[in-house]
Amino acid sequence: MRIKVIGSSVDGSRCQFAASYLFNDYLAIDAGSIGFMSVAAQKRVKHIVLSHSHLDHIASLPIFVDNVYEPRPESVVVYGMPSVIASLQANLFNDLVWPDVVRLSQEESPFIEFVAIENLRPIQLGDLLLTPVALDHVVPTFGFIVDDGVSAAVLVSDTGPTELIWEHASRTARLKCVMLESAFPDSMTWLAEKTKHLTPALMQLEFDKLEHPARHDIKLLVVHIKPAYYEEVTAELNALKLPNLQISEPNGEYEI
Repeated sequence: MRIKVIGSSVDGSRCQFAASYLFNDYLAIDAGSIGFMSVAAQKRVKHIVLSHSHLDHIASLPIFVDNVYEPRPESVVVYGMPSVIASLQANLFNDLVWPDVVRLSQEESPFIEFVAIENLRPIQLGDLLLTPVALDHVVPTFGFIVDDGVSAAVLVSDTGPTELIWEHASRTARLKCVMLESAFPDSMTWLAEKTKHLTPALMQLEFDKLEHPARHDIKLLVVHIKPAYYEEVTAELNALKLPNLQISEPNGEYEI
């Protein structure tokens, strides 16, 4: 399985300003930065799965839809919980912020198709089996288990302390990578708790919940570090000296 952290700036910054993760070139989880890829790369994406409705996870979805549209019977498919789909239709694709692509899809060749997904109900997307798992954030949010039959990855972001996804990750036989957020420095634990995010110390406590027989061989890929606190957070992460911990890089590519 190939995983890419889609970059969100063109200045060579090591910071990530919005969230999109690409699996095997055709499945994107979240659409915060998907519109920053080349148009050719965007056209290879067939499925977008949204974790939740916050702007840094949906920001470039309208640009992406514009970039990949062609007059043809099929369109890109966007998956999300019903509340996320409703939010997109009410607050984004509403003819005020962006054209109502749902209405246009009914009148002309489709721009976009929305498909609702449910907690713990797997969906097969090409050769990838994706299972949404509820997290604990300030709005309803899914994490995901992605399995290609050879290896599996777990994406745990955005969230505060949570339980369900660790129960399922611990039972994922082919688990090779945990992608786990660490948004704020430990000095801002108070804000992490209010906004339901993690700090390096909280992240370590979360990863300790993983009870997997191959735990010591599983890559811990840290994602979703707030750019304003990047240096402080990365210093605290490195001080943990956790084996197999790697801080994700914009446009970083990882094979598991």
